[in-house]
Amino acid sequence: MAQSTQPIFDEELTKEIGKRIFDKSQTASGKSFFSKDFWYGRIMEWSMKNESFKTQMFRFVDVLPYLNSSQEVAKHLKEYFAEGGEQLPSVFNVGVGLGSLAPGLMAGAIRKNVTEMAKMFITGENPKEALTVIKKARKRQIGFTVDLLGEATLSEKEALDYQKRYLELIDWIAKDASSWKDIPQIDNNHEGAIPKVNVSVKLTSIYSQIKVTAWQKSIEILKERFRPILRSAIEKNVFINVDMEHFEVKDMTIEVFKQILMEDEFKNYRHFGIVVQAYLRDSLEDVKSLIQFSKERGTPFTVRLVKGAYWDAETIHAQQDGWPYPVYTNKQESDANYEVCAQEILCHHDLVRLAIGSHNVRSIAACLAMAKKLNVPENAIEIQMLYGMADMFKDALVSLGYRVREYSPVGELIPGMAYLVRRLLENTSNESFLRSKFAEDVSIETLLKDPKADLQPTSDKIETPIGHFQNEPLLDFTIPEVREKMTKTLEKFPENFSREYEIHIDGKNYKTSKTLDSINPSKKDEIVGKVFVAGIEETEKAIQAAKSSYQFWKKTPALERARLVDNLADVILSRRYELMALEVFEAGKSWSEADGDITEAIDFCRYYANDMRNLSQPKRIGWVPGELNHYLYTPRGVTAVIAPWNFPLAILTGMAAAAAVTGNTVIMKPAEQTSITAAWLMDMVQEAGFPDGVINFLPGYGEEIGSHLVDHKDVAFIAFTGSKSVGLNILGRVGQVLPGQPQLKKCVLEMGGKNAVIVDSDADLDEAVHEILYSAFGFQGQKCSAASRAIVLKDNYDRFIERLVDAASSIKVLESLNPDSYMGPVIDEEAYNNILSMIETGKKEATLAFQGEVPATGFFVPPTIFKEVDPKAQISQKEIFGPVLSVIKVDTIEEAVEVANDTEYALTGGLFSRSPANIEYIKENYLVGNLYINRSITGAMVDRHPFGGFRMSGIGSKTGGPGYLTQFMDPRCISENTMRRGFAPEETKEEV
Repeated sequence: MAQSTQPIFDEELTKEIGKRIFDKSQTASGKSFFSKDFWYGRIMEWSMKNESFKTQMFRFVDVLPYLNSSQEVAKHLKEYFAEGGEQLPSVFNVGVGLGSLAPGLMAGAIRKNVTEMAKMFITGENPKEALTVIKKARKRQIGFTVDLLGEATLSEKEALDYQKRYLELIDWIAKDASSWKDIPQIDNNHEGAIPKVNVSVKLTSIYSQIKVTAWQKSIEILKERFRPILRSAIEKNVFINVDMEHFEVKDMTIEVFKQILMEDEFKNYRHFGIVVQAYLRDSLEDVKSLIQFSKERGTPFTVRLVKGAYWDAETIHAQQDGWPYPVYTNKQESDANYEVCAQEILCHHDLVRLAIGSHNVRSIAACLAMAKKLNVPENAIEIQMLYGMADMFKDALVSLGYRVREYSPVGELIPGMAYLVRRLLENTSNESFLRSKFAEDVSIETLLKDPKADLQPTSDKIETPIGHFQNEPLLDFTIPEVREKMTKTLEKFPENFSREYEIHIDGKNYKTSKTLDSINPSKKDEIVGKVFVAGIEETEKAIQAAKSSYQFWKKTPALERARLVDNLADVILSRRYELMALEVFEAGKSWSEADGDITEAIDFCRYYANDMRNLSQPKRIGWVPGELNHYLYTPRGVTAVIAPWNFPLAILTGMAAAAAVTGNTVIMKPAEQTSITAAWLMDMVQEAGFPDGVINFLPGYGEEIGSHLVDHKDVAFIAFTGSKSVGLNILGRVGQVLPGQPQLKKCVLEMGGKNAVIVDSDADLDEAVHEILYSAFGFQGQKCSAASRAIVLKDNYDRFIERLVDAASSIKVLESLNPDSYMGPVIDEEAYNNILSMIETGKKEATLAFQGEVPATGFFVPPTIFKEVDPKAQISQKEIFGPVLSVIKVDTIEEAVEVANDTEYALTGGLFSRSPANIEYIKENYLVGNLYINRSITGAMVDRHPFGGFRMSGIGSKTGGPGYLTQFMDPRCISENTMRRGFAPEETKEEV
């Protein structure tokens, strides 16, 4: 048996086999999906010619199963396609038999056609329907692997239902298969009989709470759920294949496969398989790893080698996260890598069997040619294709004697639509092999061209256009080194618990007679450290130090101030893991929430430094000959930064950096609960090189030193983030001019919200439930942007409540140190008591739909959901700042907006809808500072989502966006007459 992986490609043999397949396909029965004789063929033709139509068409296909009436179908048809008129594109009339193209008349016919199109790719809604299709395929000597439609599940109820359905599927088909006649071409390989029944399993479908941070815990539960399926398969002689999905869970899927196949009861079973996606850059390493694993296991298994079905999603997510592309960014690279991976498998076919998963004749022919060169028996490999696609190629390969297997999905229409859209995207892609062959009639010579010829490798790096701001990427916890480093940092961090943190003013540290204990909210008897408490005396020292330092700091060049703020970003980044650990212990944040706070602090620094470089140059305005007019800014003076505990580093850093980079001096007064995080920030400010006195650290009690800062005549500016009551108190006091006060005070106030998410009647509940759950209960609902109301249209209300409650009942409330935690504790005892009190009020005002269970060790408030809530109830109107969600039923989208706007706040809001008209209506009429559509309403990112609201949610420009820095400065205009004796200097266009 050849074990070498030296190149064994044979272009002549590959082209010979490829041409043979093409020749055989010409006489095969069946019509192409692209045939213009059919409605869907014409739709495909229009989609390939018109990118806008294609986008709208696929979105319409996605929403169609949710539309309950012809009127709704007609409405969406008009919104997606009519473009201001009543008429639809003429393509819709093909095969409908209607003279008029009015949406109302065509709705039923189009629904029927789309449903039929879905059925082309789906074998049936249940195993019984699928069985009929499967048995017909066997008569054509085509095998099958059955897949249950659906991927990630929202709740453990859904996950356990999937597990049950897999077991029923295996049992149902295996019973029927016991009487099937043997068909040697598909029921045997080079070693003898193989299972007639083949089932593909998605691991994400059988466990809803997979967390990459809790790596091994998730693996253990997945193995526990997977074992009954494998046992049933062995008992009934069924082949089980593990499907591969998004890149995020790829390594975990492989690890589950390896660990469970090494268990005694599964170690010797030969009929297991796993997918490798060749469009992934690390797929060859995965192939090599699996080959080595097979050697250790001692029993071979199968690798289904595919290109991959999530290319668009993977590239978009990589760009959004700022992570390297996990996939090749052009198809030629994927095709070339496919052949390299296939060669590696074929060179070790005694250890790993190859299943060629492709519709690309070039890829298939190259694999078959390599197998021939290596003397691999033809029936040692098989070719797998999707049900409903490339039937001519399947028949051609069968006639050539190869084992062909169809990937045969089973399931209902709603989960089937996501699958259908992926198939449509594949078929209409500019680089689709099937499109090239059947729609564009590309020559066979071109289709069989070696993808390695003239290959231009691409980079995995995301290229940011010059001048564009780039957010600091979050940590990727799928990387083992990242998880290990965080685990070790958390284990070591309690060594800091004995530290005392001093007040820092003008480069000097101060102690007082009072200290403040910082408590771990997960374990209320655990002290994270002590902070010395400032009083009036220290506050005066800080104000005078800042006032004195202002005299040189305001004259420090803006570019130097920006450099120091950039330095601060670098220092924060260098201490990332320690800062995350600190927030886990002091603020009760989960790993990912803590990381988000650190990266946001970095982003604020870099964004404001860049912005100040632009603002520092006087802008020429109002050009006329003989006159120079410039607009510029000057700093205001001493700035009091009063920060909250919920984003203890990001908000404090952002406000302090904004004040300092604009030339003001700063007194940082942090929230009492997270003063240690602020002390660490002060250390980092010093390390970044800021001169003494420019930024000062003043921990203490708000009612004492906070009030003194607000009222002091020498404090020119107050930047505050916190509660509405404190914010309004500050606003009322800054207008009072004190004796000796040199200027009017200004303030920026960011306060609370009563944020609502509207769920339309056509909303995708998979998305809506998942994102609203996170928006409401992420970081225990302690974000000012958190969702506290879900306003749901009546058609979706019952389904939404049911799935929301199921999903909420599945989340884990654990101490924040635990990487498996979805929700941790609230910040302190006062918050704990206030939230529980509001929950009791809610029980009197509405119906309790769900209340979770919590640990008894800390300030844990159960996630709570109320239904049948009156929009005027206290729980609908009052900010709770905890894990409490009120669900309100409405009749129309107009009523939903009216209810959403009917609070004193206007901070964040959201909408889940697939109606273009309703989306536009919400944009115009739902009045909040940050409106999010079809996504969570928390997690604002600097530059991408400048954050802040209005009405009682705050006053001032939005953080992390254009205009924020100008609040910290006073604008000036300087006008100079350049004429002398009737003469003015000439100005070039560049000067103008």
